[in-house]
Parts: sequence; C-alpha cells; structure tokens
Amino acid sequence: MNIGKIDLALVLGSGLSEFLAQRTPVERLSFAQLKLPVAKLAGHAGEALVVEWHGKRVLAFSGRVHGYQGFTAKEITQSVALARDHGAKTLLLTNAAGAINDQFHAGDLMLIKDHINLTGMNPLIGTELADPFVNMTNAYSSRLRAAARGVDGNLREGVYAGLLGPNYETPAEAHYLRTIGADAVGMSTVLETIAARAAGIEVFGVSLITNSVAAADTSHAEVTEIAKGAAARLANLLDGVIAAA
Repeated sequence: MNIGKIDLALVLGSGLSEFLAQRTPVERLSFAQLKLPVAKLAGHAGEALVVEWHGKRVLAFSGRVHGYQGFTAKEITQSVALARDHGAKTLLLTNAAGAINDQFHAGDLMLIKDHINLTGMNPLIGTELADPFVNMTNAYSSRLRAAARGVDGNLREGVYAGLLGPNYETPAEAHYLRTIGADAVGMSTVLETIAARAAGIEVFGVSLITNSVAAADTSHAEVTEIAKGAAARLANLLDGVIAAA
C-alpha cells in the first residue's frame, strides 16, 4: 500500500464516482486495505484512488459511510483523518442532496456556503484535541467557491442541512428546514467538514440536487440515476477547483 504524501483529498457521494474512471490511478486501494469502515450501498464503490491531477497528488475516496448505517462520527471521518495524516491541505466534498429551496431543481449544482448539523453527532466529542472549540464561521472556502464560479457560471449556492437519515423528510420537516434557512438537505458532509476544519484543512463542498423534498416518490435509485447524468458537469467543475486548489 503506497499512498505517500498527498496534496488534496476528494470524497465522492452517491452515484458520483464514475467519472474517476477517466483517470489512470497511481494506486487503487479498497477501503478494507486502508482499514476504513465499509458498508454496501448502491452508488458507493468503497475504494480509494491515488491520482495525479494538475500536478497535485490527489486521494479520491469513491463512496463514504454514514451515521444511519450504524457508524460513529469517528468512523465516518476516518477518511479525513487518513488524508490529514498524509499531508492533505484541501478537502473537496461532494454529495447528492434534496432541494429545500423551491428555486432549485434536479440536476443543479449547489456550492455549499454553510451548513446546519442536525445529525446529533460530532467527530469532536471525546477528542484529544487541546482546543476542541473549532471556529466554523468560514467552514467552506470562499476562495475555492470563487474559483468554482469561474469554471461554471450557472452554479447555485446555499446552506446544506445534514440529517441522520436514512428516511427522507416529512413535509413538516421540510417546512422546518426551510424556516431555519436550509437550501438543501442530505445525510453526509457536515461531520467530514467539522473534522477537516479541526485539522486546519481547507474545505470545498458541492451538492448535486437530485430531487425536491416536496416530491412524494423520491427513491435512492432515482437519486443515483440523476447523479450519473450530471457526472460530466461535476467532473468539469472539480477539475477546475483542483487546478485552483
């Protein structure tokens, strides 16, 4: 196993892993080889690739685990710890999310400018950090968001609410999320961001809007299919952000 020193880490959410097939890996490692937690879920490959990208050594995680699968906050953020231990200065996070903002539609890409952690979990609980009171005022890099807007002029921007899941939201919950300022909702990302900021890692986050939470017939299969359809646009965006990172 040879990860070596890396510059940047990338986490790919539901259905968003396929574009990595376009890149020739320096190393291809299963989560089991990396001693990362593994869970079977459609759209999550459960492997990591080390790739050379715009002169940077990138560790790309194809998939992630979630709290609703029974994993702890520490287990969920082990990939961030691994990236930190190998020198990563930047973390790019992607996810599939449901639209709370009624101006957002399936297929939109939303830059995450802030988040609301409603998972009931936190990777800093029980931490050995001398100062666990991590400032989250500017958790998502304004520099990298500006770079992203330079790549794609049709991006949305908003607040991501992270819930535990796995069920989708009730109409009352959707109304509550809209009331407290959320634009999109999902079941990942927030814990990884907290862990990364605690490690001093710059974070960029982007959500692929796959559905509206108002829709009565949302399914994971539908989410995965829409994610695949937007893969080329997301790949172009990530390529530009990696170049700027």
